[in-house]
Amino acid sequence: MTNKKIELNYEPESDLLEIFIGDPVASYFDEIDDDLFEGRSKETKELTGYKIFNLSKRKKEWIKSVKILLPANVNITS
Repeated sequence: MTNKKIELNYEPESDLLEIFIGDPVASYFDEIDDDLFEGRSKETKELTGYKIFNLSKRKKEWIKSVKILLPANVNITS
């Protein structure tokens, strides 16, 4: 398994959480649940991230289902 960086970006104005996996690539997003979109590389179809709209409405159920493989590198910026 290859280590990949994971970037989380929350936009409070739009209540959108974006989760990016690996280096940025051209991606497409498909809705896999209400307000939950999965991103895949246009070229390789590899998973590139998620977009979760209206996070504050679903955060209790979402927080229970987050899994991050370790070791993970974390870089927090403001």
